[in-house]
Amino acid sequence: MFNRILVPLDGSPLAERAIPHAELFARVFGGSIFLLQVLEPTSYYENPRAVDPLRWQIHKAEANVYLKGIAQRIRENLGEEEKRCQVEYAIREGKAAENIIDFALSEDIDLLIISTHGSGGLSRWNISSVTQKVINMIYLPVLIVRAYSPAEKDDKLLNYHRILLPTDSSRRSEVSISAGIELARGERSASNKKDENIEKSKLFLTAVIQPPELPIPDPLPVEIKKISEKLFEITRQAVQKYLNEMKERLPVDCEIYVVESTSVTSAIQELTEKEDIDLVILSAHGYSGQVNWPYGSVTRNYIDYGVRSVLVIQDVPRSQVRQTDAEIAAEKSGRR
Repeated sequence: MFNRILVPLDGSPLAERAIPHAELFARVFGGSIFLLQVLEPTSYYENPRAVDPLRWQIHKAEANVYLKGIAQRIRENLGEEEKRCQVEYAIREGKAAENIIDFALSEDIDLLIISTHGSGGLSRWNISSVTQKVINMIYLPVLIVRAYSPAEKDDKLLNYHRILLPTDSSRRSEVSISAGIELARGERSASNKKDENIEKSKLFLTAVIQPPELPIPDPLPVEIKKISEKLFEITRQAVQKYLNEMKERLPVDCEIYVVESTSVTSAIQELTEKEDIDLVILSAHGYSGQVNWPYGSVTRNYIDYGVRSVLVIQDVPRSQVRQTDAEIAAEKSGRR
C-alpha cells in the first residue's frame, strides 16, 4: 500500500518529528523512505544581495552531511527491517512547497509524511504555510504529524495503540479502513514480537449522525417534529447495523461508536480527546465530497484544527484534478 514514503526535512527538530512515523510505516508496510531537503535561496525582496556561490556550496555540503546522518540513524533504528526498507535522500534547490510536490510526483511516492512545522518554529497557526501548500496540491495520501504535541522518548518506538476511523457509511469513506487494519495488525509485531506486555492496537470505528436539517423555524409543528424524530431513529438503527456488520468483518480488535451530534467535526474532536486517540485516519472525501477540492469539509476541518496526527487517504486520482485559475495564470507567466 505504502511502498515509497517521502519525508521532507529542513534541518529542524520540529520537521524531524515526522521521522518516527516514517519508521513505523516502513516496518508495517515494508516501504522505502525518501528524505528530501529543499534549499530555498533568500528572495531578492528579503535580501537584495546576490547569493554568495561559496556560501551556497557550503550550505549544500552541510545539508548533504545532515541527510546522510539522518538516513544512517533511520537504518540503525530499522535494524533487520532495513534489508527490505531502503533509505535514500535527495537535495533540491528552489521553492520548498513546489519542489516537494514535484519530487513526490516524479518519484512515484505513495505516502507523504510531513510535520506541521519546521525551521520557522511553532506559531499560533496549527499548520505552517509550507505544509499547508504541499498538502493542498499534492493529491496523495498524507500523514500530518502535529509538531506541537509531546514527542516520544528517544529510546521508545512509536506505536499507534488507539486508532480512530470515522466513517459516514459511504464507499468513499471506506478507503481508509484497509490502512487502519494494517497499522493495527502489523504495529505490535513490528515493534517488539517478544514483549507480550505491549498494548494491542484497537480500532475505533465511528459514525456521527446528525438530526435532520429542516428549513423551518423553531418551534417545529408537532407533526413535523414526530417525522423528524422517526427519521432520526431509523438513521440511528441503520448506522448501528452497518457498523456492527463491518466490525464482524475486521480481523483486528475493534470498538464501535455511534455519536449523536449537531456537528460532525466537533464530535470527532471530542472523541479523540475522550479516548486518547493516537492516530486519526480519514478519507479525503465522504459521500458528498466534490473533486474540485482536495479535501471535504470534515477532513479539512480536522487537518486545520485537529490535535492528533492524521492520516488522510486521498480518494481523488490526479487524472481527475482540474487546474486552478492560479495555476493556469502561473504557467502562462512562466512561474511554477
